[in-house]
Amino acid sequence: MTKLQETIFGIMKVFDRLCRDNDLCYYMLGGTMLGAVRHKGFIPWDDDADFGLPREDYERLLALPKEAVPQGFRLRHFSKEAGVPYAFARLEDENTTCIEARRSGSGYTGGVYIDIFPLDADSNVSIFRRWKEWRVKLIKKLLYAHIAEEGKVTNPLKRVIMKAAAGKTKQEALVVRLDAMVSAYGRKNLSGRRFLRGETRLSNYLGHWGCRESVPRSIFDGKSGQRGYAVFDWRRGERITAPSGGREYEFEGSRFFGAADSAAYLTALYGADYMTPPPEERREGHPAVVIELSKPYRQENGDGGAEKADQEMKRPEE
Repeated sequence: MTKLQETIFGIMKVFDRLCRDNDLCYYMLGGTMLGAVRHKGFIPWDDDADFGLPREDYERLLALPKEAVPQGFRLRHFSKEAGVPYAFARLEDENTTCIEARRSGSGYTGGVYIDIFPLDADSNVSIFRRWKEWRVKLIKKLLYAHIAEEGKVTNPLKRVIMKAAAGKTKQEALVVRLDAMVSAYGRKNLSGRRFLRGETRLSNYLGHWGCRESVPRSIFDGKSGQRGYAVFDWRRGERITAPSGGREYEFEGSRFFGAADSAAYLTALYGADYMTPPPEERREGHPAVVIELSKPYRQENGDGGAEKADQEMKRPEE
């Protein structure tokens, strides 16, 4: 492991213990799940970790008291403090500093982190999923117009459009809108039924892969009595089905929870050849402006920055 990966791995173990101690269901997502299956740990060139919790457990995680999170770590979310420029949660190491290039225009400063996504119920109708994906992408682009440094956008026309979009919208409102949009099909109507029959799928539209990250719930939890995974792998010439029972996976000598059917999940995201590493020119991480593994982000942002954010969130209630 690299020094950065060692720091991320430490956060992963804190998150795992936090979930186990509070009976919260979670799964590794994306490249973290792929790393567990293909490398039994980090993808060698990867520099982040992604996890997801079903919406009910995700909300319970956010509702935990600050004291539940071990000292030196901070659970950050837009509902907890002002200025958080994304619609999902993060667990950060407060003794480090990480400023990402893609969000360096937002003024947000934090520590090295793991991403924590809500896994929401989704529609069984593909056209509704495509419509949802398109709308989420639009809000993401509008949000990017707020949080990216102007110099990072090299296309002049795109820069003008983004500047105009940022002038017509507010960052905080876009973040709240994203959260409401991804959870829409999981909300129940007056009759107690979920809108557009969102009982049998779990989705992560806040992730990188859009509709690909909307899969039958049984792929995650392995429980029977739900619709099977209606995908046929033409390259392998076989149907992908989900087994029963959940699973733990080895990851750098520890064990973390992942999708019950890792083959179905990873094929949905990466294709049937997910066990084959990409060519070297495509092996890249997430560029950062600043990474300091021994400098607390409060020093980078000014002493008391995080506490000030808490006060800003509490002020309207006083």
